[in-house]
Amino acid sequence: MKVVVLAGGYAKRLWPLTISRPKPLLPVAGKPILHYLFAEMPEGAVPVLSVNRRFADVFSVWLERSGHRAELVIEETQSEEEKLGAVGALAYIIKHLGIEEDLLVVGGDNIFPFSLAEFARAFMGGTLVALYRLGDREKARQYGVAQVEGKRVISFMEKPDAPPSDLVSAACYLFPARVLPRFEEFLRQAIAGKDAPGYFLQWLLAREEIEAFIFDGPWFDIGSREAYIRANLHFNEGRSWISPDAEVRNSTIHESVVLDDAVIEDCVLGGCVVDGGTHLSGVGLSDVIVGRGSDLRRVP
Repeated sequence: MKVVVLAGGYAKRLWPLTISRPKPLLPVAGKPILHYLFAEMPEGAVPVLSVNRRFADVFSVWLERSGHRAELVIEETQSEEEKLGAVGALAYIIKHLGIEEDLLVVGGDNIFPFSLAEFARAFMGGTLVALYRLGDREKARQYGVAQVEGKRVISFMEKPDAPPSDLVSAACYLFPARVLPRFEEFLRQAIAGKDAPGYFLQWLLAREEIEAFIFDGPWFDIGSREAYIRANLHFNEGRSWISPDAEVRNSTIHESVVLDDAVIEDCVLGGCVVDGGTHLSGVGLSDVIVGRGSDLRRVP
């Protein structure tokens, strides 16, 4: 079995936080998102880490310093507009590496309540998809949504207007080797803009069975400021995460994340992410991302 971690995006929804660093290396309670995935790999797995050219050196340095092992595959893109979609990236990796074995694929910006080893043990030979019981059909409209009978997926729709269930796809899949040639087949038929993994699963289900791995518990799909803060709060026992290298003086910080060597004095912050190299003085902020190197001070 081969494992692929998809980490080639540009995370524009989290700018300016991710202008100069890749989202999968954002720290959650002091540890990069990827740490949580790599710590739970199937035994003996050396994953393929799919990255873009812009951040390739950053990932390479992280791998060297962290001690984690991975095979970097670099997508030759430098911007959101150039990048391959997830299915396109998988088709490229399969062809580039000549993969002919079962393939476990996971999104590099996710933290799951289960280990990838546990997910792999649930594989019975058919395509396996992780489904999260969201508990809110209205919010499910933002995801790929499945209907399930027993352990079998009977329908799958990407971002439906009227979700038939609250079971949403969670960016963790296991494809048997026989399915791998279907990625290129799908891409030849896909309508522009409809080549995300959910559309592939919808297309694949018409051709073969898909099995469900249903889970609940704390799952973090870190695509927004709110989701990033929630993950940090969870892994810090409900408290704001403040880097040990930050300086905070005479300030109130509520449900926020303060990174690296930020300096905060006489401030009130709520729902904020403050990047390193930042100096905040005498200001009140809520629900914002403060970019690296910012200097905000109250003017008398």
